[in-house]
Amino acid sequence: MIFDNIRRKVFRILLFALLILLLLYFKDLFFDVPGTAEWKHSAFKEFSNVFHGRLSLLISMALTLASGLLIYKLSYDNLSFTGREHLLIWLWVIQAGAFSFLHPLSGIHFATVFILLSYGALFSTYRKTSDNEGIFLSAMYLGIAGLFYDCSIYLFIPYIIALYRFKIVKFRDWIISIAGFLVPFYFSIFIFHFFTGDWLYPIESTINGVIPDDLSLRIAEMSVAQYIFCILIFVLIVTEMLMPAKSRGSGINQKTISCLRSFSVLMCASVLIFLLFAPESKLILQIIIIYTTVRLRILFIKINKNIIANSLFLLLIVASVITAIL
Repeated sequence: MIFDNIRRKVFRILLFALLILLLLYFKDLFFDVPGTAEWKHSAFKEFSNVFHGRLSLLISMALTLASGLLIYKLSYDNLSFTGREHLLIWLWVIQAGAFSFLHPLSGIHFATVFILLSYGALFSTYRKTSDNEGIFLSAMYLGIAGLFYDCSIYLFIPYIIALYRFKIVKFRDWIISIAGFLVPFYFSIFIFHFFTGDWLYPIESTINGVIPDDLSLRIAEMSVAQYIFCILIFVLIVTEMLMPAKSRGSGINQKTISCLRSFSVLMCASVLIFLLFAPESKLILQIIIIYTTVRLRILFIKINKNIIANSLFLLLIVASVITAIL
């Protein structure tokens, strides 16, 4: 497939990912610089005006690349599938960059990085019978994500489900997880006390943000092109699930199954947030893309013919560019 020979050269992989991002951000960077993103679901909404214009876009691109690199590392370290690892970063930026509302810097960009760090620490807890540090760090990263995007608090539920997949959870592990999750909020109280004088603000803001106005299911406000792109990704994911592997039982072990199911539960929880918190919940789409990126890479592994894989990859790039500019 295209550039299969650079799969171990991370610098070149990131360079190509940056070129894709520049293509997708081209309109915003040079023709129609967007305004400051609304950090409605963030405890740091008061500080969002610090980043605006092209600076906002550049930081957004850097965090998007960082998230892609973390997905690459997560998959490389924890999934037994081999081949075309470089596609993880490219498929991530193709999907994330396709949605123009994800271009301006917002809390979801920081939250995504910390959610990936959380799952990276979580997936390593199986190595020890008692890994208090790993459990604490994984929960703490998720707590930090909750400060940047308060709907991330609900992701503590799929986190606990995933923890049960990797450990025999004891009462002490519950205490450590809850303590780690609450530590960022504890420190945020002091930060806001010294900077704004309102020490209770991060707690009140987060609680108000995680309670929807009503529980009716609604449709998020996205363009027709963006919904078509989502449908395309959905069709490809279903195709991958129905498509048989190259050989029975090859390239998969129990940990891989646990990781994929953990990502799947994370995606399901994110979809539920996407529906319940509409119309402004569309930013959670970036968390959903974590799962679709991993599954799309598996699809490309299963495709034997390079001409089909190359054509599909180019189709995704073209569809992403069209979605980004419309």
